[in-house]
Amino acid sequence: MLPPGKRQVVWESSHMSFSLDRRTGQNCFLLGAMNLIKSRRGFDRCWKFNEHPQSRFSEVVEFEKSQSIYIEGNIKSKLLSSESCYAAYLVFGFAEMYANLNSAVSIVRNFYSEPGIGYPEEQANMVKFQEGNERDDGWMEIQLGEFYVDAGENGQVQVQLLDTSDYIMSGLILEGIEFRPF
Repeated sequence: MLPPGKRQVVWESSHMSFSLDRRTGQNCFLLGAMNLIKSRRGFDRCWKFNEHPQSRFSEVVEFEKSQSIYIEGNIKSKLLSSESCYAAYLVFGFAEMYANLNSAVSIVRNFYSEPGIGYPEEQANMVKFQEGNERDDGWMEIQLGEFYVDAGENGQVQVQLLDTSDYIMSGLILEGIEFRPF
């Protein structure tokens, strides 16, 4: 028996965790940081891979000194519960020494897929790291965006977080992006 408010983890791998939302019984996924960091020109030099005592994954990623952040996560719609409203959340923390982590732009795209037709629904938001909510597991989270999973949907949801600034940023520790119903 789990304490109230705790989610039951059904399975975990080194890069993804699946659980059921206790309130709704719907699917929740946490894509680990190793699934989110893409090798883009210049971006691969600003991340450091570390172990973290609070992480459910073998490694988290720490953002080192740079003027740019780029994080991207993708999940297939059919893995999520159909006919449900979902939100994507950045799960993160701060290193002891962090600098200039103010805000970034998040983009959530839901690529619907019907036979012969594919079209994206997109929303962009400004997110502020300092307005993150503390979670029961010791991490913080900020909502990146919302989307709806229709019945029989066979598309993909893409989440991006990006910022290019005039100042040097550092100290963001990334556990992953969580997809859960709201």
